[in-house]
Amino acid sequence: MIVEAKVQTLGLVLPDLDEIYRTNRSGARFLSHFAVQNLLYLSGTTPVKDGQPYLTGVVGQGLTLEQGYEAARYAVLHSLAAVQYALGDLDRIEHVVQLIGFVNSAPGFSDQPRVINGATDLLVELYGDRGKPTRAAIGCQGLALNHSVEVVLTVLFAGTEVRPPLARDHYAR
Repeated sequence: MIVEAKVQTLGLVLPDLDEIYRTNRSGARFLSHFAVQNLLYLSGTTPVKDGQPYLTGVVGQGLTLEQGYEAARYAVLHSLAAVQYALGDLDRIEHVVQLIGFVNSAPGFSDQPRVINGATDLLVELYGDRGKPTRAAIGCQGLALNHSVEVVLTVLFAGTEVRPPLARDHYAR
């Protein structure tokens, strides 16, 4: 529970994944996570704060680089909530293997790596070198529900117990 304590020390709160999955604003169908041996693959997560989408919009047009960076922190915090749900303890992460970040970008905006640094920096704050992933930062035009950032995380974990994934099977029209 060391990592959870660090999250609290930073003044952050892990979202309640089960509560988030009770609604499906985007209409997407997917699983929260899937384990293959000791690799945990997570579905993409977006910035959520107090149960609501956070810092929505387009980075470089309405949102600053700094706001995008903050959004990336909250998006990876949502990923960590999925890890906590799946593994029961964030301390079971042995290494963050890969981080893929998508940034809802204005035409001509080219600082996607700096935006996704928000996610990487939080992982390093929490895990040290174990939190430094391989990664990609990709600019795109449009994300579900006008989110500014989406991250996809893969982690190597200790132990064998993994809680079954939550599923979003219904969709809104």
